Amino acid sequence: MKRKMTTSTRIIFVYLAAQLLPVPLTFLFPAEKQIAMSLTLAIIFAFLGTITMIVINYKEKWTPEAPIIKASSAPIPKVLLWGVLGFIAAILIQIVASLIEQYLFGVPIESANTENLREMTKAYPLLIFMITVFAPVMEEFVFRKAIFTQLNMSRVGLYGSAVISALLFAFIHFDGHYLLYGSLGLWFSYLYYKTNNIFTPMLAHGLMNAFASLPIYFPELFQ
Repeated sequence: MKRKMTTSTRIIFVYLAAQLLPVPLTFLFPAEKQIAMSLTLAIIFAFLGTITMIVINYKEKWTPEAPIIKASSAPIPKVLLWGVLGFIAAILIQIVASLIEQYLFGVPIESANTENLREMTKAYPLLIFMITVFAPVMEEFVFRKAIFTQLNMSRVGLYGSAVISALLFAFIHFDGHYLLYGSLGLWFSYLYYKTNNIFTPMLAHGLMNAFASLPIYFPELFQ
């Protein structure tokens, strides 16, 4: 009998498709339009990936059924409270991790990934939706609800799964700030574990990204 793919694995495949499919499709357009089309396709596939993950999340019974999946969600007020507190703590984690990276490891405090996104968003404002909505939703579904819970059912256990998912989360940002993103990954895993609701880290993550985007719209406040 053919083994059915787990929900977690399906979520991961959706994420990979949303990230990778825009690349070859970009080359179907003339060279002078490829940059603009690459951004347009990235937004379209991020939107489709986000919608697909939300549908999978609410239409299917999640597998594997890790304890965090089967446990009842915290009440909505608590989820919202921890989402906002999680955002504030995420900003503090960023500051501390950035300082440690700078003074102990010589890593520049600026994130190349963040700066590139800011510059692209100035030229292509619709990218703000990917930064503040699509990316946080997809990344939390993948790294917290899929990878974290899937690994939690293996021998690595709760703490091992949190560390591995955080390291993977740090790696996919590709800008050398492994301590920063790894720390944030651990914190978002804790928010998910604390409330048994994936919307909690999504809210904290989205607010954090929105805060990081403020210099685009209010540059006079950050000069």
